[in-house]
Amino acid sequence: MKFSRLIVQVLLVIAVITSIVLSFFIWTNTARYQRGRNIDVTDAESNKNEIPMNQVISPTSVMWHDEDDQHLIYNSNENISLSIQKIMQDWKIGSPKLVTKKDGAYYQKVIQAKNTIQMVYPTAITANVLGYLLNNDSLKDENGKQFNRILINLKDKKDQNIYLANDNNYAVYKAKVRNASASPITKLVKKANINLKIRLDIMKHGVFTSYTNPIKLQSYSYVVNGKKDGEYTTALFDSNTSGLVTTEDNGVYSYNYGESKRLVSDHNTDELTFSDYTDTSVPKNQLAFLQRGYQKVINLQDSISNLRLYDANWKNRDLTFREYVEGFPIFKKSQFGSIEIKFSRQGSTEHFVNTVLEVPVPSNQSPTKLKSTNDIFKGIQKAGFSLNDIEGLEVGYQWETEADNEKVVDLKPTYYIKIDGHWKAYEDWTNQTAEEE
Repeated sequence: MKFSRLIVQVLLVIAVITSIVLSFFIWTNTARYQRGRNIDVTDAESNKNEIPMNQVISPTSVMWHDEDDQHLIYNSNENISLSIQKIMQDWKIGSPKLVTKKDGAYYQKVIQAKNTIQMVYPTAITANVLGYLLNNDSLKDENGKQFNRILINLKDKKDQNIYLANDNNYAVYKAKVRNASASPITKLVKKANINLKIRLDIMKHGVFTSYTNPIKLQSYSYVVNGKKDGEYTTALFDSNTSGLVTTEDNGVYSYNYGESKRLVSDHNTDELTFSDYTDTSVPKNQLAFLQRGYQKVINLQDSISNLRLYDANWKNRDLTFREYVEGFPIFKKSQFGSIEIKFSRQGSTEHFVNTVLEVPVPSNQSPTKLKSTNDIFKGIQKAGFSLNDIEGLEVGYQWETEADNEKVVDLKPTYYIKIDGHWKAYEDWTNQTAEEE
């Protein structure tokens, strides 16, 4: 009897110790902490259909100009741009009126105005798209007025307007606002826990965000997930896969359903292309263009909460989407981002990568300190390029698969430069590191 009691006591002690150890790991695991932060990464169990269009098509940068300097701000615990959008849904926004166009000097003053917050889209959208995203009836009929910046003055009570600005043609629109208060937005600005000093420069190819000082950003690691080809064929061929003809050549698999639909899956690069030759109707306006693109995105991927519209080319009828972390785009090895969709009279094409971020994992990587943008420009010039050659410049995250675990990727911040239509890491253009030494 004593021996049995002793065994029970020993087992109880072991159970208590195990519980304490497990609790320690749960509460100190960085993955647990990061999943609670707003880093634009979906929960593996989240429902993609619950991700609204105004989250996928939303501003990715928020800039605050105080009395002295301009800052790129972000809150890891609350997405500032999505919160401001929610606040704006209660505003009565009138029809935008053109203030000026093609005046670079005036445009520079507008985007550098003090006491102003800016929400910046990676690509231009129209005022009626904004009306749809905000559920604002007065904007829904405003087709054709394009912009990629929303500017709100938080101090001047006499200025009862918001401003819509377009980096492409320097157009500025003014829209009267009623039932609005700057106080909730000011509170969001004060909560920002990422604050990087910037300067907006107008260069040959548009407005560039320059970081005036070296910046420090955290690196991340994530488990990635992908689907088998059969899951895509079931979804993309409307579950009618009995008539599929399959061929393979050096790891490239082709699935054809007559002459109407085709899926090509390159197992060497994890890139897929789906062509639907029956989808020959071209969107007649930009709202329909973005709505159809959004619908195709949610049909393609299970995890889309960190996906954002990156580029909308209305002339060519194609859309590009990228994944974002902490408000910065992720650049994969593909040239097109995460998903590229094109509409034409010959059919629609969807080009996408079969790897999406699932959940963060603990990372012992220390923050990366990057050079100021001015030093990056000097490096580009030293490599033989002119500043006029630079078509785009962004700080983004580089996608690197771990050598010993292909299911885990490391996301490391660096500068990305677009030259001759191609985005490449600064290191690839110059053979120099973007990190501060």
